[in-house]
Amino acid sequence: MSDAACIAGDWGTSNLRLFLCDARGRVIESRSGPGAAQSRGRFAQVFDELTVGWRESHGELRAVLCGMAGSAFGWIEAPYLQCPEDIESLADSLVEARHDVHIVPGMKCANPLGAPDVLRGEETQVLGALTLHPELAQGRHLLCLPGTHTKWLSLHDGVVIEFLTVPTGELFRMLCDHSVLVRDPATPIEHHAADFDRGLTEAVRHRSVSVLHRLFQSRSLRIDEQLSAAGAASWTSGLLIGTDVGDALPLFESHGTDAPVHVIGAPALTGLYSAALTRHGRRGQSHEGDAAALAGLARVFTTLAAA
Repeated sequence: MSDAACIAGDWGTSNLRLFLCDARGRVIESRSGPGAAQSRGRFAQVFDELTVGWRESHGELRAVLCGMAGSAFGWIEAPYLQCPEDIESLADSLVEARHDVHIVPGMKCANPLGAPDVLRGEETQVLGALTLHPELAQGRHLLCLPGTHTKWLSLHDGVVIEFLTVPTGELFRMLCDHSVLVRDPATPIEHHAADFDRGLTEAVRHRSVSVLHRLFQSRSLRIDEQLSAAGAASWTSGLLIGTDVGDALPLFESHGTDAPVHVIGAPALTGLYSAALTRHGRRGQSHEGDAAALAGLARVFTTLAAA
């Protein structure tokens, strides 16, 4: 008898990750595919082509998807849950794309600056983090989910209070690819730890000065031969991440200054953000993002199967 129970999927803007899972959420097999931007108008086709072998071998399988499959240009638009909202509500608010495919909703809030803000996909990572680390369901915690659009999220007794989106990764990529400040097209983007640390130092040294007034250093330091062409991207990354961390922390002061900030994401990114947190006098506690997303999807499926 087949051990397969469901298909779990995280459909990001750039990449799709699908997992064939057993009833306990353990991965049997995984597949990758095009992100939502490339799947526009053909989500069902992409999903079916990637999973046809699983369904032929294991029979009909229900799928739970998070991320941009539920966006306005996704498979079907899933509504945003208004914060404050208990993270457990995700499992009770699924949208049916078709009888065997369910999509997790996103979340929206008024952020600490009083502006509207949204997230889609990260909510499932948060639910998974609480599943893997039940202690996060009690008390007040500050979470950071770094990426193209970094999310800073306030959690209190399992309720998402508010969050803030910072396009740190997107700005870094734009500067690297579409400006003369960081590199020429022939220079690869590589991580140089010493130059990243120099960028962090600059972010901490002039915290009261806008990052806009410091970005040109990525070019002028190269011209002055204080920074290599290969190291400029890492310096810029350090400046942007250090500024992101330094400017976000005061907006969430109610969480205190002694508790760790829980950083959820790809290990390379969580390491960089934890280093920036240390430079700002805080401790980062890293959690693997894929594991958190999968645990969140498994939690949602368990609730769905029991309904």
